[in-house]
Amino acid sequence: MLTLADEGFLADSSLNILNRNFYWSNDFRNGDFAVNPNNGERQSRQAEWAHGVVGKFVSGFTQGTVGFGVDAHAILGIKLDGGNGLVGNGVGVPGVVSRKGSDFDGKPQDEFSKLGGALKARIHKTELHYGDVFPSSPVLAASDIRLLPQSLRGWLLKDATFDGLALQAGKLESSSDRAASSHRGDLGTVYGGRLKDADDVAYLGGSYQLNDNWAFKLHTSRLDNVWNQSFARVDFTQQLGENLSWDTGLNYYRTRDTGRALLGAIDNDSWSTHLGVNIGHHRLLAAYSQIRGDQPFDYVWNTYDLQLDNASQISDFNNPNERSWQAAYTYDFAGLGVPGLSVTTRYLSGDNIDGRKAGAGYAYFNAVSDGKHWERNVWVTYTLQNGPAKDLAFKVFQATHRTSRHSAEQDVDQLRLIVEYPLDLRLL
Repeated sequence: MLTLADEGFLADSSLNILNRNFYWSNDFRNGDFAVNPNNGERQSRQAEWAHGVVGKFVSGFTQGTVGFGVDAHAILGIKLDGGNGLVGNGVGVPGVVSRKGSDFDGKPQDEFSKLGGALKARIHKTELHYGDVFPSSPVLAASDIRLLPQSLRGWLLKDATFDGLALQAGKLESSSDRAASSHRGDLGTVYGGRLKDADDVAYLGGSYQLNDNWAFKLHTSRLDNVWNQSFARVDFTQQLGENLSWDTGLNYYRTRDTGRALLGAIDNDSWSTHLGVNIGHHRLLAAYSQIRGDQPFDYVWNTYDLQLDNASQISDFNNPNERSWQAAYTYDFAGLGVPGLSVTTRYLSGDNIDGRKAGAGYAYFNAVSDGKHWERNVWVTYTLQNGPAKDLAFKVFQATHRTSRHSAEQDVDQLRLIVEYPLDLRLL
């Protein structure tokens, strides 16, 4: 084990290399179609297969009252398959990026890559980072739910001075999307799209673990000329016996337009709650979520910062005025002598969707009234626990999503097959 005297820039450095193999298939049902963004043609199916390599170097800090360090990452996406007429250009595997322009032939690029890094400084337990960073907050979280991760550029501040309390703040001015090689400064939102004058997003928040039972989060953010968004969360866990426990929690988002209100008026309160019971290797979960407002619950472009319980594989169940329910069951096969293997089944249903007053900024929803939909998930994951391939993970995510006639979403059967192999290397 390293002593304080041994700590330093190199002694505390690490190198992580993640190999991620990702297959994605969308099979649209009942006459629903996707539009290929490159050639405008309608397609009833999307299928892509790619391999990603994400290398991250994290240094320690130089010794002294103020320590300095550097973080760096190199990312590569390689097309394995994503043929003519099936490419989704970010709808499926973002690592498969389609060629554009007058000579576009419908085939995706063979590969793409990007480099990034950040400088950092530390005083005691407070760190300041500047450069390409990966914020993780309920109001701003760099997305890593596809082939390759998103990064944002700006500064981050982290503090862990007090036991149980983790504080963070930041101001980000551009993003490099999951399928992009460069940064763009017009941030925008998931449902409103890129917005020319949304120049930055700033946030502040903290998480506090009071004891083994209670945990709290409080965060707030401002997306330039779009909204002010705040988040509060409370979680409670109670152990009832050696193999019995239960947990519950409440999540709440408040979003209001600000500045030039580039997406128009926004007056949205979104919340969710859940009740979970763990019995041995079994987990049962019930959840409820409600979107109170004529606009959808929205978040910063290409990020994935939802901490609403019913955000799912295909739908986030966050349409205007929507209310939704979930029932889920998970089994950990360690109970049968197969540690690392788990299966989750979920069913979600949403109704009362009404976007007629969503406004021009969310015109996508304006024709929707009395909308309904449901989603069914089967998730299987297996991670090797030991041996030369320890931490090699296999994931199968299957989802079925069906909608009513009056809906802004699509009927689709989706399959994701993911293989991940992380390598953690200590440099000294």
